[in-house]
Amino acid sequence: MQNPNNPSGPLPPYQQQQPSDPAAYQQQVPQAPPSAGVYSPQAQNPAQYGIRAVDSLSANEFRVEINGKVVAGIFAVSGLCPFSLKLDDTGKPVGFSYPPLIVTKMVQQDPSLPFNHWVREAIQARGTVLPTREIAVVAMDEGVETRRWVYRNAWISEIRFSDFDTALEYLVEEKITIQHGGVEEIWPGDQR
Repeated sequence: MQNPNNPSGPLPPYQQQQPSDPAAYQQQVPQAPPSAGVYSPQAQNPAQYGIRAVDSLSANEFRVEINGKVVAGIFAVSGLCPFSLKLDDTGKPVGFSYPPLIVTKMVQQDPSLPFNHWVREAIQARGTVLPTREIAVVAMDEGVETRRWVYRNAWISEIRFSDFDTALEYLVEEKITIQHGGVEEIWPGDQR
């Protein structure tokens, strides 16, 4: 073969460029979700620590309801906090704090689905009115309800989407931040 820059001379030997930063060519490892830091090593792998989870809840067995209707397409719920006291500067309790709940779900096209309808209402209201719902996060164990957290007067304060990226094959996530007026924890069968 001839060198196009010098027709009488041979082609220069092929030299592969070496990366200046070898880490740039390493396979990207998916990172754990931000909430993964709240799990103790014992919760992540109980058998390794000699723990038998006979009467424990699994983080992947749950459902979400809006005004009593089960919602499909939920990936995760974070911020579940049934009890949090506000403290003054001296550390004295002065009331309750209601941290927001964040629901991560798949983006769904049907505008009549409960979350989509609520999201559209919230966007159209533009903060002038807060369309509220009752949200329930229900813990399940082999299809049986074991505990329920009911958020009353819940309203959407933020809607955020995961990145669109041609290098990823992930589903696009919709993260909905929900404020509320308090949460009630209900234990099925509790006769207090």
